[in-house]
Amino acid sequence: MSYCVNCGVELHETCSVCPLCHTEVHNPRHPADENAPKPFPVRQGAVAPVQKADVLILISVVLAVTAGVCGLLNLLIFYGTYWSLYVIGGCVLLWVFCLPMFLPKISPYVSILLDGGGIAMYFGIIAWLHPGRGWYPDLAVPLTVLATGLILLFAVCVRQIHASILSCAALLLAETAVYTIAVELLIDRFRQTPPGLTWSAIVLTCCVIIDAALITILRHSRLREEVRRRMHI
Repeated sequence: MSYCVNCGVELHETCSVCPLCHTEVHNPRHPADENAPKPFPVRQGAVAPVQKADVLILISVVLAVTAGVCGLLNLLIFYGTYWSLYVIGGCVLLWVFCLPMFLPKISPYVSILLDGGGIAMYFGIIAWLHPGRGWYPDLAVPLTVLATGLILLFAVCVRQIHASILSCAALLLAETAVYTIAVELLIDRFRQTPPGLTWSAIVLTCCVIIDAALITILRHSRLREEVRRRMHI
């Protein structure tokens, strides 16, 4: 009978390495008998990973059944309003959002466009149920298109130009300023009031100040290296 010199665990006669701490066994009086039956399984079992296509099929079935059941309930039982369109549109939007996780070959730019189209579709459902004063073509569509375009620009800078973290932060702040200004101007046009900058000017000022600091850091190598070293980026 042998014991591990490192951890003291009792060793089987077939052990050439301690199964607990993996220390090699050297006992000339009791050499390891590799032909004897092992006291534990030598084959490591592993569960096969779930295929992404199967998960996508499962999510698609769940969302489709949810949308279909809500649609039937709306038609047969709770038929006072078209409330099921909210659920159906939400299921479609969620399915579009899930596509990039299960279809890695899909282009990220196509995925961003699909997400923007899905959001515009959902806004369209809300606009059809609540027409209002034309808020969909005057506010929802242009803001969705602008947001999609800004996200596409950011994705191009990250993937194609391989911009640094500081450069991406500067671009993100600039896009935030542009979007907030567009939001205020579109709201002024929708309300038929004279265009002007009020609250968006505050956001613009903050973004310009931070962007000026970031650009200064990016243009001076010593500052840039010092920031990267201190922030571990």
